[in-house]
Amino acid sequence: MLAQERVMLGSKAVLLKTNNMPLVKTVLERQIYAAFKRMSNNTSGDLNGAQKELAKDLATAIDTYIKSATVITPPGQPVATAGSPAAQTGATVAPSPPATIS
Repeated sequence: MLAQERVMLGSKAVLLKTNNMPLVKTVLERQIYAAFKRMSNNTSGDLNGAQKELAKDLATAIDTYIKSATVITPPGQPVATAGSPAAQTGATVAPSPPATIS
């Protein structure tokens, strides 16, 4: 079962579902903490190299965290449609297909 969280994206409400686990802040926090621990355990004396590794580890943790989400727009969201001036507004009638972030 997918975890769900309703969030605002601009003025639109979207339903965020995740593939494997909910977007839990503590998961990202643990990965960031581990990256800092790896940097502080660096005994090579190469500060520049350690900082580059830290940046790489942080970027990987954030990228993985963000990409673990699937975005689904719930029914009833306002949409613009094509056609005559009278047909320019509407609303979604069903949830959108899941959209993953890649």
